[in-house]
Amino acid sequence: MRNYRTIIMCVLVLSITSFLFSQTVAPDVMEDIEGIVEIEREESAGIVGMSIETDEDEIVKLGEDLTILPEDTIAGDAVVIGGNLSVHGFVEGDAVCIGGNLLISGTVLGDATVIGGNANVESTAIIEGDLVSVGGRVSREKGSTVKGEVTSISLPILRSVLPFAFKFIMPGKPRIPYRPFVSPFTKRMMGFSIYMVKIIALVVFILLILLFFQGGVDRVSDAIESHFWKAALAGFIGLILIVPLIILLAVLIIGIPLIPLFGIAVVAAMIFGYACITYTIGRIAAEKKGWKDKSPYILALIGLVVIEIVAFLGNLIILPGGIFAVVGGVLKVLGFIISYIAWLIGFGGVILTRFGVKKFGK
Repeated sequence: MRNYRTIIMCVLVLSITSFLFSQTVAPDVMEDIEGIVEIEREESAGIVGMSIETDEDEIVKLGEDLTILPEDTIAGDAVVIGGNLSVHGFVEGDAVCIGGNLLISGTVLGDATVIGGNANVESTAIIEGDLVSVGGRVSREKGSTVKGEVTSISLPILRSVLPFAFKFIMPGKPRIPYRPFVSPFTKRMMGFSIYMVKIIALVVFILLILLFFQGGVDRVSDAIESHFWKAALAGFIGLILIVPLIILLAVLIIGIPLIPLFGIAVVAAMIFGYACITYTIGRIAAEKKGWKDKSPYILALIGLVVIEIVAFLGNLIILPGGIFAVVGGVLKVLGFIISYIAWLIGFGGVILTRFGVKKFGK
């Protein structure tokens, strides 16, 4: 009785159902044939697979590996669901592996089928029927014999879905690492979206800071414009001292509650300084161009564009991929350096003016 075909259909239905209500495994997790899908059984904890032997000498294993040794002979089919199947001996029926990898170095009189895994056929293998791989790769060594047809259908999503499905339906619950499947283009789009969210957040912070702390912004901007290198040095030293100061507060028992406040103060100083450096750049640009009576909000937004334009172009150009990814990556690095310098100088200006409270150099 070829009941494994019914099992295959049930598993595929369960897999598709799981896919509709869950995230999938990233295909790159399954790249290597060896060691990518490791099924660990904790027999001491009572977590074991399930083995079924049918009336016709078929062997069906759920949630565990099956290894047929060179001296072993299986009179019927050998079926593994949610595990790896290794055939070093003799299988008189079909060899079927679902959700795992199939290794054949022995003899299979029927068909060899692997779904959601890779098929590795060694030089000593003999397959009298067909060799079929769905959702995986076929690797054949020289000298191997396949008397039927060799069919390979690449469906990466299937390799992602099956392990996730077996995580819930297999008795042994094999431990298969999985991550949400995200295509390269989607990853690039996500990166661009995150960058744009950051820019929008910066715009909001800059406008609010100018609205409520215009005097402080003017004092920091004057310090940066008049004492540029001192502001840069102060920002550099300030960044270096952040970690030692946190360690010092951690060592002092009474200083531990102050660590979160110190962290908030540093972040606030960085954002305040960034708003000040954007305003300073916009003010300098207005002076160079002869613009008069420009709104401080407009000046700050001009400065933001000057700082972020290179990084923006890098994130935009990288989207199509290919050679554009290389160019975009270079621009993103340059944009990061420019942005980092701007943050550094702005932070230094805040330190020099004690958060914009006092004018520096007066």
